[in-house]
Amino acid sequence: MHEEKHSEKEIINEYNIQGFKIIIHEEEGIVHYAAEPLFDFQKDPLLFAELSSVVIKNKDRLGKEILKFDDLVDTIKSICMLKVLEIAGLEIEPETFTELFIYRLIKLDSIIPALLDHYVNEIYMDQKGSTIYLDHQIYGRCNTKIILDEEELNALLTRIKLEHPVTISAKKPSLKIEFQTQRFHSRISMDFPPLSPNGPTFNIRKLKRKPLELLDLVNFNTLPTSLGAYLVEAIIDRQNITIIGEPNAGKTTLANAIDLYTPKHWRKIAIEDAIESTNQTAMGFKHLSIQVDSFESSRSDHTKTAEILKLLHRSPDWIYLGEIQSREHTQAMFEALNAGLKGIQTAHADSAEKILRRWENLHKIARSDFLSLDIIVVMKREIAKSTFVRKIVGVYEINQNNTSKEDYGFLTEIYNENMNEDQMFRTIKEKSRLKDKLDLILERNDYLKAEQSQKWGI
Repeated sequence: MHEEKHSEKEIINEYNIQGFKIIIHEEEGIVHYAAEPLFDFQKDPLLFAELSSVVIKNKDRLGKEILKFDDLVDTIKSICMLKVLEIAGLEIEPETFTELFIYRLIKLDSIIPALLDHYVNEIYMDQKGSTIYLDHQIYGRCNTKIILDEEELNALLTRIKLEHPVTISAKKPSLKIEFQTQRFHSRISMDFPPLSPNGPTFNIRKLKRKPLELLDLVNFNTLPTSLGAYLVEAIIDRQNITIIGEPNAGKTTLANAIDLYTPKHWRKIAIEDAIESTNQTAMGFKHLSIQVDSFESSRSDHTKTAEILKLLHRSPDWIYLGEIQSREHTQAMFEALNAGLKGIQTAHADSAEKILRRWENLHKIARSDFLSLDIIVVMKREIAKSTFVRKIVGVYEINQNNTSKEDYGFLTEIYNENMNEDQMFRTIKEKSRLKDKLDLILERNDYLKAEQSQKWGI
C-alpha cells in the first residue's frame, strides 16, 4: 500500500502513443521514461507462439527480396489479420494489436515506443549492456530501464543494414544513416569496436514529421518575434545566413522555420547527408533535395564537397547546406558563396569568433572571404534540471565598413539575449545592413505578434 502511494506521487504524466502507454515519473530527483504495451505478449507467450506459427507457415508471402520496414510490417499484418480477428475479447484495435506483435516478432519492441513517440527528440546508448536514456521535448533528459540484449541489438543493426546497405569494418567502425518510415523518421549514428571499445553505441535523432514553425520557436523562447521578423526580412532580401551552435542546439529546426518564408517561385536546393530539411515540394515550393554520403561513409561517390561545387551548374536562387564540417566542406561552401550563391548554412561552434577562427586557421579560408557570409546566428542549448532550452544568444552581421580594430572587428552585433525589443530595433536602425528594411521589420513584428496572440493566446 505504501509503495503504491509513493509511486503515485512520483508520476509526472501519462499519455498514449501508437499501441503504448507512456509513463513519465520522477525517482530521487531523476526523471524516468517508461512505455507499457497496451497488450503485453510476455504475459501470453502461447498467443505469441500461435501468431508466430502463422507467419512461419506463410513465409513465402514475404517474398525473396529484402523488405523495407513499412513493407515488412504491412505484409506480416496481412498474414496475421484473419487470425487476429478470430481472437475473442480483444480490448484494443486489431491493427494496433497486430503491430505490437510484429514489433516483438522482429525484436524491436523495446526501442520502438521511443521511435514512435513524437515528444522524444533523441535516444542514446553509450555502450553495450548500458541502459538507454533519451531527450524528451517537455521533460528533458530522461532515464529508462531499457537494456538491449544481444538479440535486440543485432535486430536493430540488421534492420538498419536492410534499410541502407552499409559496411562496418575495423577501418570504418562508424555509420550514419537516415531511417524513414511511415511511422517515424530518424537519423541514426552508430560506433563499433575498436572505436568504441565497450561495444556498439548509438544516438538516434528523431526528425519531426511536421516541422516546427517560427511561432512555435517563439513560444519555446528560442527567439522573440522581433528577431524572427528581422530574420524573415533577411531571407527575403537574400542575405546569406550562417546558423552555428553546439550539437542539438536547434540549428536545423531554426533553418527549417525561417526557410519557409522564401518566395515560392525561388528554385531552392538543399544538400545534406541526412535529410533534415523540410520537403517543401508539397507546399508549393520549387525545392530539390540532394542526399550525399555521410561524413562517416567510406564511399566517395556523392560527397558533400562535390555536390556543393556542382551547385553553380544547377542555377539555384536559394541553397541550404546542412552541417559544414570538414576543411573540404568549408572551402567548397566559400567557393559557392563567393560565386554569388545565397542561402542558409549550418555548422558547429558556440561563438562567431570561434567559427571564423577555425575556418581561418584550420580550414585556410582568407579573411576577405568572410565578407560573403552576411549574417551569423549563434544558438545555444542550456541544460536545466528537467528540460533543455534552445535559444538564439547572438546575431552578427559581417560589415566591411566596420572600423573596429579588434580581432574580427568586421562583426557587428545586431542582437544578444539581453537586448529588449527597442534596443534591437535601435541597433538595426544605426548599424544593420537591413536598416532600409526597418519599416518592413517593424510591420512583420506586429504581424507575428498578432499571429502569436491568435495561436497561443499570448
